[in-house]
Amino acid sequence: MVTIKEVAKEAGVSIGTVSRYLNGYQLKQNNMKKIQQAIDKLGYEGNIIAKGLKSNRSMSIGVLVNSLTDVFATSIVSSLENYLEENNYSLILCDYQNDNQRLERKLEFLKSRLVDGIVVFHMENNLPILKKLRDAGIFIVAVDSPIKGFKTDTVLVDNYQASYQVVDQLYKMGHEKIGVIAGDTNRYIGAERLNGFADSMKEKGIYSEDLVVMGDYTKEAGYKGAQELLKKEGITALYSTNYYMTLGAVQAIFEMKKKIPEDISIVGFDHFELSDIIQPKLTVVEQPIQQMGEMIGELILDSIKGKNKDRHTSVELATNLLWRDSVKKIKKGLAN
Repeated sequence: MVTIKEVAKEAGVSIGTVSRYLNGYQLKQNNMKKIQQAIDKLGYEGNIIAKGLKSNRSMSIGVLVNSLTDVFATSIVSSLENYLEENNYSLILCDYQNDNQRLERKLEFLKSRLVDGIVVFHMENNLPILKKLRDAGIFIVAVDSPIKGFKTDTVLVDNYQASYQVVDQLYKMGHEKIGVIAGDTNRYIGAERLNGFADSMKEKGIYSEDLVVMGDYTKEAGYKGAQELLKKEGITALYSTNYYMTLGAVQAIFEMKKKIPEDISIVGFDHFELSDIIQPKLTVVEQPIQQMGEMIGELILDSIKGKNKDRHTSVELATNLLWRDSVKKIKKGLAN
């Protein structure tokens, strides 16, 4: 069996340097490259269990998403896994399907697997198990929404400003009667995105509750919401605040024999493949997926290594409005 000593000799570095590399510490780029080349050449396989017992680490991170079909969350997880892999950590992925009891069971499961940290998506309510995890020395990062009454590292995007900017740009293109398909305002994301939309509309004196329909982040909700809004007189643009609702809205537009953007302009949320396949390509709010994954990884590994001791960081990243052909310019006050 190949030893760390042999890897160190092959790489031309000290045993301590190899050990630090294997435990996820950032070293000089040249040293990391030489060590990895030596590992690959010699076929070194570290004893993760032994290392974990010695360092009191499992070198693994638990990740909890609401649903494994959530393309937004799983895209971030892919970026996070790449970051963790580069730092010699593995990832355990679970889902909780919007069920708090299932969520608690999965958190207990991850605790039993001795994970060093947990990343949880879309969790807003403080559950008793969170304190148990913290007391056990397990670090937590919340993604996409803060956890009420529980201080921890958080990675968010500026949902309010994203929606505010959508209205600004549509208004500049001549749109005044803009319908929105909003998400559940009892949830952080839904409230932030609708508030950004409403405040921007109110500032321009064009807001009306009649322009707002509520959805539940599903394609069916987007379909029904678009149907309802398109029956209202004078609407020239739709804004859908969620990827799946955007798909449903586009389906409804096509089935109602309306053309984008000739009959109705549309702006969606999230930039994934179907946004490019649909013709014309959709104008969308693009979230910084890769940056989010890397930031989550950096925060949780820094906490594990003691760099964030006794303080909690909240990071809010900017979105990008990817402007394409699904919006047309019209004269002020023009209705379909």
